[in-house]
Amino acid sequence: MNLRYLKLSAALAAALGLSGCVTMQSLASDPREDMRYNVGTEVTRQDTSGNTDVLTKDGWKTTALPEAKIERQKVWYISRQESGIKAWRYGFQSEENYRYIDPLSPIVEASEFSATGWVTYLVKGDGVNDYFVKRANFVKNGDPEVLGHLEGYRREWRFTPNGGPTIAAYDYHLASKGLVLWRTPSAFTYVPASRPRATLLPEAWELAWRQKGDIENSRLLIVKKPTPKGFEPGRHQIGFFDLDKNRMLPTVLEMTFIPGSEDAQFGNRFFIYDTPRGPITITLEDGIKQMVVRNVKTGQKRVAFQRNAGIARIKAEQTNTGRISVKAAVGFSDEAIFDAEDFLYSGNKAPPVAPK
Repeated sequence: MNLRYLKLSAALAAALGLSGCVTMQSLASDPREDMRYNVGTEVTRQDTSGNTDVLTKDGWKTTALPEAKIERQKVWYISRQESGIKAWRYGFQSEENYRYIDPLSPIVEASEFSATGWVTYLVKGDGVNDYFVKRANFVKNGDPEVLGHLEGYRREWRFTPNGGPTIAAYDYHLASKGLVLWRTPSAFTYVPASRPRATLLPEAWELAWRQKGDIENSRLLIVKKPTPKGFEPGRHQIGFFDLDKNRMLPTVLEMTFIPGSEDAQFGNRFFIYDTPRGPITITLEDGIKQMVVRNVKTGQKRVAFQRNAGIARIKAEQTNTGRISVKAAVGFSDEAIFDAEDFLYSGNKAPPVAPK
């Protein structure tokens, strides 16, 4: 037992002699050690993620719920911070948080997710809308690689890869190890590649309003196709284009949006997470009557909640362990799935029973 623990235990023990409940805030230099301590009938501490530990005679014991024995994939969220980037797993207490700063220039934009340990980012060039595209392995803290030069010019973007010809596009999307250049809503070029070439989506399919997850890891692009039917003008099919095999996956789902606000609704009704068994989606379908969890590679799916009057909203997020938690407003109550993967493969919505 270390000296820091002894001092803290003594302070907490003294506080136990006070009547009522005492709350103490520890302001540590390391934000991962920033804890709130509550002293009442028992001594507990809680980090900024809401995880609670209880102090016993044998030390701190976690009250975290048990998790299913499922292989998890490490996925980092990327945010710009202090002219660089911070790569973090969802839980604030995770010890696997990384910070990366380019040796020469401030980072102005970066890919949003990484399941590869890499990040692709932009640093400022000489002119307006003038950037160098780089990528780096932040886990190994390696030297960055320059992928090429990106410049905005008269409502289009021009990217010149190292030693390659200039590619014109109307927009771009950063993946963890490269970028996708949107040439038209149905045509794109992916870089880096041994031979960058334009790829055309199947007829009537277009790139979705936004891409989620790490394209480099899943090797999938999210695509859409309008399929109006009867009184549903905002009805769309959502599909997945395989970058490696240059073809659509068999998995297709249907979603309906209010015309004119498809982008915002898609962002709140469609979630995708990379897992070792394939990307998993959590979506509102059949109008907004069903919440469905599915593996887009295998096509396996399971309806989580269903309500003829509609589900008001859903929210999915990944914890620092990689578990996907889901909440849904079903009628006048909030329903939850503790582990979306466990639910998909076993039907369990609640946490596993703790071993005795």
